[in-house]
Amino acid sequence: MGTPYQPYYAHVPDQAHYHGQPQPYYYPPHPGQKPVPRYHKEHRGSGTKWCLRCPNYDVKEFAVKSFNLNDNTLETDFKVSVEADNPNDKISILYEKGSMFDVSYQGTRICSGSGPEFQQPTRNVTMLNISLEGKNDLNSNVKDSFIEDQKNGKIPLDIHIYVPIKFALENSKSKIIDVMMKCYIEVDSLKRDKKSKILNKICYYKVNF
Repeated sequence: MGTPYQPYYAHVPDQAHYHGQPQPYYYPPHPGQKPVPRYHKEHRGSGTKWCLRCPNYDVKEFAVKSFNLNDNTLETDFKVSVEADNPNDKISILYEKGSMFDVSYQGTRICSGSGPEFQQPTRNVTMLNISLEGKNDLNSNVKDSFIEDQKNGKIPLDIHIYVPIKFALENSKSKIIDVMMKCYIEVDSLKRDKKSKILNKICYYKVNF
């Protein structure tokens, strides 16, 4: 039996599998939006043929360096570990300047940071350890909710990630491609100098070719 036909474009449901491997979630496409490609092909004047698989991303760890809530002022220093997987055999990935990472609580951004510039080799998994810092004023309702969630040991947080990348094959490079990711996580605590336990996690991402 040969490999079943795979359509060039395909919607990817939650917990979908490619070639037997579980994949992270994708942003659901907007009405009228072209679905995320299972493979992307491009022909250039030099004759270079691009045939690639989308990179995969997942939030693996969430650690707290500092967390201080005094009056209505919140100061934070978090570290988020994001796994970046390049499944391609011949195509490396260039992580460009301008990436943005931030963490929000009930719609209020509490810290932010940026990722490194580097070239990820083929068939490689790299862990990105991102430092996120912030100092923000919270309204009374958000502060009270934060304190209550801490007591209950279930703190919901939103992680937003934007990363500009390029694909590189031999001496050719693609245009800049935007990778956007959003994760809803629930952690057990935000105590200083402690790795938080991720109780629940749902992640979506999309790659804009």
